[in-house]
Amino acid sequence: MDYSLINYYGYQKSRCGYCKGVKCSNSHGMHAYGLTPQEYQDLIDRGWRRAGLYCYKPDNIKTCCPCYTIKCDALEFKLTKTHKKILRRMNRFLRDGKKEQHEERIENSMDTERNCEESGIIDVPKTDINLADIVTKTRENCTTNLQNKQNAQIKNVSQDANIAIPKTSASSQLCENSEQNDSSQQCEISLERPVCKKAKQMRLERRRTKLALRGISEETATASKSKIQNKEKSLQDYINDTTASDKHKLKILLVPSVTMKPNSDEFRIYSKYQTQIHKDSPESLSYHRLERFLYKSCLKMIEPVNGAPTGYGSFHQQYWLDDKLIAVGVIDILPYCVSSVYFFYDPDYSFLSLGTYASLREIEFVQQLSTHVDAIKYYYMGFYIHSCPKMRYKGKLAPSYLLCPESYSWCLLTQEIRDKLDENKYQRLNSNLSDEDPNKFEIRDLDKVRLLVNQRHFVTYPQYIQSFKIKHIDNILDIIRSRIYKEITGENDDRDIIIEYCKLVGKKCAHRLTYFKNDI
Repeated sequence: MDYSLINYYGYQKSRCGYCKGVKCSNSHGMHAYGLTPQEYQDLIDRGWRRAGLYCYKPDNIKTCCPCYTIKCDALEFKLTKTHKKILRRMNRFLRDGKKEQHEERIENSMDTERNCEESGIIDVPKTDINLADIVTKTRENCTTNLQNKQNAQIKNVSQDANIAIPKTSASSQLCENSEQNDSSQQCEISLERPVCKKAKQMRLERRRTKLALRGISEETATASKSKIQNKEKSLQDYINDTTASDKHKLKILLVPSVTMKPNSDEFRIYSKYQTQIHKDSPESLSYHRLERFLYKSCLKMIEPVNGAPTGYGSFHQQYWLDDKLIAVGVIDILPYCVSSVYFFYDPDYSFLSLGTYASLREIEFVQQLSTHVDAIKYYYMGFYIHSCPKMRYKGKLAPSYLLCPESYSWCLLTQEIRDKLDENKYQRLNSNLSDEDPNKFEIRDLDKVRLLVNQRHFVTYPQYIQSFKIKHIDNILDIIRSRIYKEITGENDDRDIIIEYCKLVGKKCAHRLTYFKNDI
């Protein structure tokens, strides 16, 4: 029997990574094991987010800094001047390897604030319960047929661990810059000196001289240039603007998390990034922390026949500059999106604005995957926190949409919504009050909720209630049975907590996921 297991912790209070308040960040939390990519897709579309195996959903009405799930439509994405500047800067560096002095002063807000969540990450509840061990022990107690089926599942997971990314034309573009020659787009400005009025005048004079020798008037050349400029370069055009003669090569490797263990290269970069960018103490950093939050994942690795060529699950995107690892992006590839989990880089390369550059590469990754799977067209960026000015940068990737915390519908992030959030940090977002949650959990839906009781028995909630050994009330309604049981024994059947959990995850996930119930 293959299933996803949830250990729900209920309401949690922790320090806030945004306003730095103590015990003012309110959320609901649970540990998850063995989620399918579709199940996690459904959870993030209800405002959940994962940190390793732990999943949490902020209580936006009560928390200090309301968090709205944000996604960008990658297929409609529009580059800004800042994005183009960062892409050109990277291409210049790859071409000649020189770092311009004035680039140090260019705004890197996205790089320094992109991972504000993890720098002050919520306090994950400690537990002695290992869901993976429970699943293993439970499966060992199943029937022989069930055991044989599980052995087949283990074999499949073993095969996933050695997944090879198909070398299609699209996937090859995802991993490294192409070497197509486009010398006509090479920058004419000298990289050895800053642009000044005199240099500009000299270029104009040289241009006029060249045009005169070719017998072309300046008006004709200007008109021809305008036609070329009218065709705006795409994100992929900028990324592919490299040549075989470039001094450096940038390569991005996609590695499934299931195949990985913390290694010295990634830990070196992670330690430098956390201490220099987020000011963490060196003593707080360890391989265990790195593995806990960025290697372990509650997602299964799945490779459907007609799905993404990479498969679905959790991955590390490793950025290799020649033979040196300079950055790592942790992402989840899901049925409808690529979800960014975390990104860290070597601070020695801050001049390249790697945080922003990586976001652009992840958007381009979505665009490439969409050529294989039409449903994949969104780039999820985690949470948009309007009350924290540092976290508003995510709204600069347009067009972006925020998830309404009440109707669970997507609303285009417009100036009107920004103005509403300026007035009150919590908003419904969807102005149509008649729109309701289509995945709303009702009390009558309890009948299909599955529980794993005492690590041994899979039952539905009604079966669990009816298992209470109380004389003379065998035919009473479940709710009355539950109350009588509590009154007689003093024990709680967790009915209210189970209902709370089901409402938070929605009806679909409440019926698919297995709720861990330990009465021992």
